[in-house]
Amino acid sequence: MRKRILIVLVMTAMFCGTAFSAKKDSYEALKPLMEVYSLIQDSYVDEEKTDPKKLIEGAMKGMVGTLDPFSQYMDVQSYKDMGDDTKAQFGGLGIEISVKDGQLVVVAPFEDTPAYKAGIKAGDKIMKIESDSTDGIEIMDAVHKLRGTPGTSVTITIQRGLEPKWKDVTIVRDIIKVKTVRYNIIGEDVGYIRINEFMGDASDTVGKALELFNKKDIKKLIIDLRDNPGGLLDAAVEITDYFLPNDTLIVYTQGRQKEKETRFKAKNSELFKGKIVVLINRGSASASEILAGALQDWDRAILVGEKSFGKGSVQTIIPLSDNSALRMTIAQYMTPKGRKIHGVGIDPDILLEEPVASSFTAGLIEKNYFEEFASDYIKSHPNGLEKDIKKESAKVSESDIKVFFKKTDDEKLVDEFRKMLLNKNEEIKALEFFNDRDIILKILKIEIAKKTKCRDEARKVEIENDIQVKRAIDILNTMRKMTK
Repeated sequence: MRKRILIVLVMTAMFCGTAFSAKKDSYEALKPLMEVYSLIQDSYVDEEKTDPKKLIEGAMKGMVGTLDPFSQYMDVQSYKDMGDDTKAQFGGLGIEISVKDGQLVVVAPFEDTPAYKAGIKAGDKIMKIESDSTDGIEIMDAVHKLRGTPGTSVTITIQRGLEPKWKDVTIVRDIIKVKTVRYNIIGEDVGYIRINEFMGDASDTVGKALELFNKKDIKKLIIDLRDNPGGLLDAAVEITDYFLPNDTLIVYTQGRQKEKETRFKAKNSELFKGKIVVLINRGSASASEILAGALQDWDRAILVGEKSFGKGSVQTIIPLSDNSALRMTIAQYMTPKGRKIHGVGIDPDILLEEPVASSFTAGLIEKNYFEEFASDYIKSHPNGLEKDIKKESAKVSESDIKVFFKKTDDEKLVDEFRKMLLNKNEEIKALEFFNDRDIILKILKIEIAKKTKCRDEARKVEIENDIQVKRAIDILNTMRKMTK
């Protein structure tokens, strides 16, 4: 009995000896916990499972687990693993994951990573990892299950949208290297910046892009934040600073402790003062939402696309006395005009959903018909392509593609693809083929560009044939006309 009283006193001291001041009725709420602990110590059948440390850890995990998906009690080993993860090189899939409505979901796949190449999409629900259900799984546990030695594989089971059938996808892990920012000029007068992640050199690269655009007198800009899961707050603030006047509020935090609220303001003059359209989708999260929300609040940009993911909470790591730690949500990010981001997301000014290929077109992709057609097309149209292949300085952009197709228009290109499918006795579903025409045309052009030049040039074609990018350009042109 004396031993049990001593343990109860130790536990009470542990709860009371923290930096948090508890209200008097909070101690009353602890009484049932003490009673349950006492009963387990006295009467549970398997004494080996009544180790005080394990029971206390279980109680803390359960308590923190009721808060939100991002707060977590980390035992000594988990806390050590988290530190090692920041130092070591590891193999991963190239996806950002989160828990939404109790379900493990893909926030976004990173471009040119194993998950991206395997066709994983933002919003996919991960139902299983290696046949183990993800129901109730914690974020860090899922991360550790998905990571592993480069070259090894992991099978995840996904559900896309409301489709009743789940799909197993086996992905080979690799060292994940993400190019944070890509930029180029579309046509002659539209700057395009794709921010894949707010990490590393993202801020510096965006600054270089804007300096180039200013030098070339570019007055129209598209900032592409689709499938950008976020990154560092500092990077988001620095990049937003490029587009707002000095001392303009960018974002602030709001928590229970008012004295700890933080406000972030622009410190420099605007580096770019032209018209801006920002593209967002359900994979735009965290730092992406800070940038998009600030530009929207101050009327510096028109947002086009889909509602963003809605992750705007602030976590801090608090080491505990036994070398374990508590990861706890302490605040939420708010846009300059006081809009909550977390759990809500940022609404676009113009809703424009991304086109999704039908199962028919997806099947054609899996059978490599597009790649095969591109190879045959190049061989059968030497006059249109041969001279550009030989010239080292040739660039396969959308304008060059138009030259390639001088003797044929887009419709004839699609018709040739249809003929190839018929020659292979492939059943063509007329409605799906018609509805997916723009998607099919885009893929054909990308594959032809990829084979005549390289992946970077193919990416330019992909951008210039992107329906949402085209709409953004139309909006920018309209804005310029209205200003004039």
